[in-house]
Amino acid sequence: MKLSKKTVIISAIAVVSLVVLIAIVAIIKVGVNKPQNLLKALQNSVDLQIKGFVYTEVGEANARWEVKAETATYDKKQELALFDKVQIKLTTSDGKVFVMTADKGHMLIKKKNIEIKGNVVINSDTGDKFSTDYLNYSDAEKKFYTDAPVTMENKRMKITGKGLTLFMNKGELNIPSMVKAKII
Repeated sequence: MKLSKKTVIISAIAVVSLVVLIAIVAIIKVGVNKPQNLLKALQNSVDLQIKGFVYTEVGEANARWEVKAETATYDKKQELALFDKVQIKLTTSDGKVFVMTADKGHMLIKKKNIEIKGNVVINSDTGDKFSTDYLNYSDAEKKFYTDAPVTMENKRMKITGKGLTLFMNKGELNIPSMVKAKII
C-alpha cells in the first residue's frame, strides 16, 4: 500500500504534536511536586512555562523550521505562546539554512503564525547577515516577512532596503523596495 505525500506529512505532524503533548503532560506532572511559591510568580493567564523550549515542524519537500526559546509561556485561553530570547532555524527544501534570533516573540498556536522582535538578526549559511526590527511568519503562505527597514551585510557588500520576504519552501529571499547597495 503506497501512502500519499500528504498522508505522510499529516502523520508526521500528528506524531510530533503527540510527542509535544506527552512532554507537556510530563512537565506538568513533574511540576506538581514543586513548591507553591513558584506558581504564584506566574501571571494568572499563564497556563504553562517552559525553560529551554524547542518546537520543530517539517513542511513540504522536507523544508523544516525549529523554534527555540530560553523561556516560553503558554496562555491556553488566548492559544498564544510567548518566547524570550528566541531562535528560529529554517532549513529550506533545497538545503539553505537561515538562523533568526530576537529578544522576544510569540506564536498563535492554531494558525502557527509567529512574530519575533527586538534585535532581529538573520544569518544565512552563505555568510549573509540581515538585521531588522521585527519579522513575521505566515504558515498559510509559508513565508517569513517584514515591511521594516532591513540591512544585509557580507564580506563583499552592504545592502539596505525596506521589507524582506523569505519563502520557506523555495529558499528565495527578496528585499522589495528602496534598495541601496555599497560594495566593500
